[in-house]
Amino acid sequence: MNHGPEGNNSIPERSDLPREALEPADPPDGWEVQPAASGEPTVRLNGRWLHSPRDPRGEAARLVDHNAVPGGVVLFYGLGLGYQVEHHLERSPDSHAVVVEPEPPLIAAAARTRDLSRLLTSPRVHFVAEANPEQLSVLLRHFENRPLRTVRLRALVDRNSEFFAQCDRVQETFFARRDINGNTLKRFGGVWVRNLARNAPILAQARGVNLLTDRFAGVPALVLAAGPSLDLVLPHLERIRRSVLIVAVDTAAAALSAHGLEADLLVVVDPQWWNTRHLDRVRSGHTVLVSESSTHPRVFRLLRSRPLFAESLFPLGRYLERATGVQGTLGAGGSVATSAWDLARLMGCSPIFCAGLDLGFPDQRTHFHGSFFEERMHELSRRLKPAQHHAFSYLVQANPYPVPNNCGGHVLTDQRMAIYHWWFENQAQIHPAVDTRTLSPGGVAITGVPFAPLNELLALPDRRDAIEETLGSIQAVASQTPHEETPQRLQGLIQDLITELHRVERICRRGLDALDEHRRGITPLPRTLHRLDQADRDLRALENRDIAGFLVQDSLSRILRGEDQGDALETSRLIYESLRESATFHINELTRASSFLPGAPIL
Repeated sequence: MNHGPEGNNSIPERSDLPREALEPADPPDGWEVQPAASGEPTVRLNGRWLHSPRDPRGEAARLVDHNAVPGGVVLFYGLGLGYQVEHHLERSPDSHAVVVEPEPPLIAAAARTRDLSRLLTSPRVHFVAEANPEQLSVLLRHFENRPLRTVRLRALVDRNSEFFAQCDRVQETFFARRDINGNTLKRFGGVWVRNLARNAPILAQARGVNLLTDRFAGVPALVLAAGPSLDLVLPHLERIRRSVLIVAVDTAAAALSAHGLEADLLVVVDPQWWNTRHLDRVRSGHTVLVSESSTHPRVFRLLRSRPLFAESLFPLGRYLERATGVQGTLGAGGSVATSAWDLARLMGCSPIFCAGLDLGFPDQRTHFHGSFFEERMHELSRRLKPAQHHAFSYLVQANPYPVPNNCGGHVLTDQRMAIYHWWFENQAQIHPAVDTRTLSPGGVAITGVPFAPLNELLALPDRRDAIEETLGSIQAVASQTPHEETPQRLQGLIQDLITELHRVERICRRGLDALDEHRRGITPLPRTLHRLDQADRDLRALENRDIAGFLVQDSLSRILRGEDQGDALETSRLIYESLRESATFHINELTRASSFLPGAPIL
């Protein structure tokens, strides 16, 4: 049996390739190299051809040409001898390739068979070369705005069928999350910008969550979300709080107040007004508020303690934070519960217990008894539409389906919850040393987050005095007045940004004028394209162009992914109009914010 030539091909060091893929070794069992009819080497693995025995290069070209799109990303399920990846690189100079290979020794065998140096040294080729499909999810985050296709080497996919089935599920989650992010941006983009601008005076006084880093190292934490299983913990909370740090999300805060308790730390990051209603009756005199600068301003009127801010996820927020001392990030998985868990991790808490983190609907319930959601359903109930009708509508609107729960049965979940489920499983893999446990027997089973009975919490020793002492020192630092020049620096940044956004308006107006003159037959197409190119160059030269572009990000992403096909000039018109409207909106909100800061310009 011919195992292929003993070539001198070496594999360069790459951080995304494990040792088994880098070190020369004997070919794996069943690896059989033969010359194809075209003269190129081809290979069989355990009797199955990985490439065509006649023309492997031509077969690869047909596979890629059928699946690839300009500027896109192609996922290659299996490397084989790399023909398909090489053709993709040649065909699409601005595209990327992601090679998913669960058997790293096959990469080394391929490099001994053919010269793969161009492929292995290309910055446009990325590898997921391990038996962990979740690593693919991490890599895909870099390609949110590119079209994505998949090319499969059938023999290798069949050989690792369960692995690649999991990769397909990772892709499904990626697409679902991308759609949700796009829809969320369309729905809340303007709200985020408005909140960011109106919170400028609060941002000028805020400190960062970096003050909390490792402050509770080794202290158990209880993260309280608002799922039905919160009811299991509430009757014991007075006793439990003696032993653990209580980290609550806004939707669970009212449950604590109803029991005469406060959270030690309260996490609130929602931009919507209606979500602030969860806090209407919340006691928070000794609570440390952790938030973010796009949170609805009413939160800071209700909870008057000075907040600790996590760094913003949005271009405008990051820009304004240059003038402040806000530092430290919190994970954002689409739910405030993800931020609360990441806060406990940041503080060094161990173990981290979670209550109300059901990620599904145990007993067909959506939230704990007495939650704002439940009360709202009763308020909306009518004779022909009782509360049960609204609960049923909430359950079925996202196509629920059963998944395993923590007690050996099944529980309904849906696509919304699946995003959060993926996030927690992904974090469990990224941070394997973080001991996280769930107290929800009927909640969705999360790989890496085992179920823990309530008795584990009740058996912990009393450490409330030490917790209170640390909380007191944190509150003392958080209440200190930031540098006296911070409001002035923030005012200066706002005025500079307003000036630059006026430039965006003018450039977009020039582009729209060029398109209008071409439409009326005044300007020929070559001259029009020249003017549009100049407008595009002027926009790209602006330092903070991404701030104006934030509100049109979803539309731009869809165009880049090839999902919105249309006339090029009409597409340009839509982009210029959207950018101009976004710039005007930002200017109006920032001008209003500026009036509440020291050094406001006299109009």
